Amino acid sequence: MTARRDLISDYFKRQYETKEGSTAENVSGLFSEDLVFHLTGDTVMGRDDLTTLCDLMRRLRHGQSTLVTRFEEEDDDVSFVLYIVGTDPITGHEVSVSTRTQYRFSGDKVIEVWQEDPAAVESAVRAAGVRL
Repeated sequence: MTARRDLISDYFKRQYETKEGSTAENVSGLFSEDLVFHLTGDTVMGRDDLTTLCDLMRRLRHGQSTLVTRFEEEDDDVSFVLYIVGTDPITGHEVSVSTRTQYRFSGDKVIEVWQEDPAAVESAVRAAGVRL
């Protein structure tokens, strides 16, 4: 794997599997201060909002697993498949989401994020028990 792939894999491992470091440390370690994270439609969020969302998702994870796989890299863009399985705490139903995610890097920091299927973002967050 390339260094950028390793950065992404390490982030997801630290943030959600081993829970090493705080959410703020993990997010600031990978994402730039001027991050533009494209959610659904025209909605975007910055790094502070991402930190808040990721912290909430981390605290609400119950029996959820996250996998990043099938990396592709071209210049400053790295894409991968983000796969999340969890139980919706409200309905009790299992939620499974798979979406190709694209990170644009500047150096070793992610400056922009897109989802191949923006509607999958809400489902992915829902799998963690969070409502947007």
